[in-house]
Amino acid sequence: NANVLLVLGELMGGENEDGSTKRSAIPLIAGAIVLAQFTMSGATYAGDKMTKGGWGRKPLFLAGLLTLPIRCFLIIFWKDAGEAYLLSTQILDGLGGGFFGLLHPYLVADITFGTGRFNVVMGLTASCFGLGGTLSNLLGQMVVEHFGHVASLTGSLFLSIIPIVLFSCSMPETAGSRGKN
Repeated sequence: NANVLLVLGELMGGENEDGSTKRSAIPLIAGAIVLAQFTMSGATYAGDKMTKGGWGRKPLFLAGLLTLPIRCFLIIFWKDAGEAYLLSTQILDGLGGGFFGLLHPYLVADITFGTGRFNVVMGLTASCFGLGGTLSNLLGQMVVEHFGHVASLTGSLFLSIIPIVLFSCSMPETAGSRGKN
């Protein structure tokens, strides 16, 4: 996911005919970040209400995971459609981040309940997120440099399907499972 914002910024900002960076790049990137954060707040609130209303953790977390390949596809599809279309894809980033940020601690708490390992697992998963973000940026930008923006987004799209398949096939619903193991 980390690389997608960089690629989006490059596509939205672009260059003028003389090779200089468009002046609109900075406000567009700022708008992309603010839109994602605003949407993330709403998604977190909605996700909280939905979990309290009986929605399971698995379908909401899976919905958050599904936002990335959809976002990558839309950016590829709309890459020449204009900044407004590209900027709108950040709504999906906010939804994914909101659901992910809300449900990750719940999932870890459900899985580690009674073991005394909550902090260890949160630390390990946070380290994995950091490593994933670093590798996403490193490898994604190497692909942009050698093969272009669409190739990098296509790689992110296909790589994002792996956790969706693994999570949907291997992860049980954890809501209501605390203390039952």
